[in-house]
Amino acid sequence: MTNGSQSFGIGIPENWTEYDLSGDSLAERRAQLLAQTPDQQTRQVINQAFRNARRIMDGARRRGAVYAAGTTTMYEDGLLMAGLMVFGLTPPPGEDFSANALAKHFSTASGRRGEGTTRTFTTHTLPGVGPVGRLVGIEESEVAEGVTYKLAVMHTVVPVPGSRRVLILSCFSPNIPLADQLYDLFDAITSTFAFEEREPATAGAVR
Repeated sequence: MTNGSQSFGIGIPENWTEYDLSGDSLAERRAQLLAQTPDQQTRQVINQAFRNARRIMDGARRRGAVYAAGTTTMYEDGLLMAGLMVFGLTPPPGEDFSANALAKHFSTASGRRGEGTTRTFTTHTLPGVGPVGRLVGIEESEVAEGVTYKLAVMHTVVPVPGSRRVLILSCFSPNIPLADQLYDLFDAITSTFAFEEREPATAGAVR
């Protein structure tokens, strides 16, 4: 910890984009996909997907997100959307902020989980960090009153060295049928995470 902050680095796939948390880069990507898609039904799917993504981004920014990246790619069999957000959190005095307790209460989209949540807590080892807590499964979140949707999620809880703070590396995708392949991808991405002495190119600062 230097001057109250800590930098981290994480590797994302080449076809992923780092997002500014204002959501401007999402709007640019949406316009690109719509320009390539004449089919009206597909355009509706794209618009709805990006509306949900913007809601996630807005909620994440309010809840302490310090980094975001993701992909929105159109394939022959449909639209693939997946993302990573890194949240920095500090426990209130006297509250249990163990990895298990944190992960079980954490939600990617809005913090409110529906009855469709089926997640499993395990311990994991990140090469650049050591033992961490991890929650994997299907999360049903409410993005607006009465509007819910499901995500395949992987939340990894990382303690910040020399601090009471923790980072939550939250990977997610609405492409539920591809969950097993996505979990492998999410594991590969989070395995690149490491704290850095200086600000790397793909990094965020924890304050």
